[in-house]
This record gives sequence, C-alpha cells and structure tokens, in this order.
Amino acid sequence: MHTMGLLTRKVVLASASPYRAQILRDVGVEFAVIVSDVDESLHPKGEPVAYARELATRKAQAVATKVGAGKLVVAADTICAIDGDIIGKPADETDAQRMIMRSCMVGLQRVITGVCVVETNDMQSWTFDETSLVEMQNVSEGKIAEYVASGEPMGKCGALCIESGKSFVRAWRGSYANIMGLPIERLLPLLFKLDV
Repeated sequence: MHTMGLLTRKVVLASASPYRAQILRDVGVEFAVIVSDVDESLHPKGEPVAYARELATRKAQAVATKVGAGKLVVAADTICAIDGDIIGKPADETDAQRMIMRSCMVGLQRVITGVCVVETNDMQSWTFDETSLVEMQNVSEGKIAEYVASGEPMGKCGALCIESGKSFVRAWRGSYANIMGLPIERLLPLLFKLDV
C-alpha cells in the first residue's frame, strides 16, 4: 500500500462510476468522489463527440464550484454511437434488449468519452475526447435476453459492459480504458502537467 499519491494536488472525481474510480486507483491516483447533480439529458442530443464533451464540461464545472481552491476536478461522459445516433443508458430491460440487438445487427459502434478537468484556483478548464471502436458479433436473442435478465446492462452506455459482455464483442480498437469510461492514457499526462 502506498502512502503518497502520484499527484500533490487533490483530485476530485465528479462521477459515481466504479469503473472510473478503479482506473484512477489502478494508476495510483488518490482522489475524492463528489457526484455532480447535472441533468444528463441534453436536448437536442446533436453530434456525439460534442455531446460527450459538453456533458463532461457541465459535470466538472458543477462540482468545481463546490470544492474550493487547489483542486483538480475530473469529469467524464461516455456514450456509444451507432452511425450518427447517440446510444445512452437503457431505460428498462426492453430498451436494453433493443440496444444490444441493434448493436449486434449493425456490427460496429463508437465508444466516445468526453473528459473535462477544471483547476479550481482560477476555474480554467481543459477538455478532450477519445474514441474507441467496438466490433460486435451476432448472438442469439436468447443469449441477449439472458444477459439483460442478469441486470448487467442497466446503467451502462449502450447497455453493454465490455467486461461482462465479452461474448458480444468480436474485436475492439483504440483505448480499452476509454471503453471502460476513462481514457487514462490521455488524462494522466494532463493531470501531471497541472500538478503544480
């Protein structure tokens, strides 16, 4: 167990995602969690990359106003896109089944994460996005129904967790951490740069 984090400044994760928290822990970043109360339904949804970046920015700014000076607030928003359509989290089991069936039929989806870091001394922000590709394979309706009944798809972008839904995925390209919800390969260098 380490006693010192990688960074000298306090990091605040503006997310309740256990996956994002685990990614930060895995690289040795110590952080506190403060979940934003931002409404995640932007209307209209618009272009997927801009949508993810906008939501991440809203979340980071909402939390940054609550935590005081000297912090680095990290927020992220991950969405799936099939063609130009944004696929969010399923509303219920029927919605989850529909999402997974569509993903498997179309075969390719983009996983897009918008990330925003706010430095709370002057409230300056840095925003970026990362896209990974997930190639789906055809699976039976029965297998989809079984997966949906497990409850695993609920609360997941595109109704699919890459960890538990490996049998639905033929291949993926890009950042695996991004597919999990936090592109740490790009976030960590930014945090080091701001840790002054």
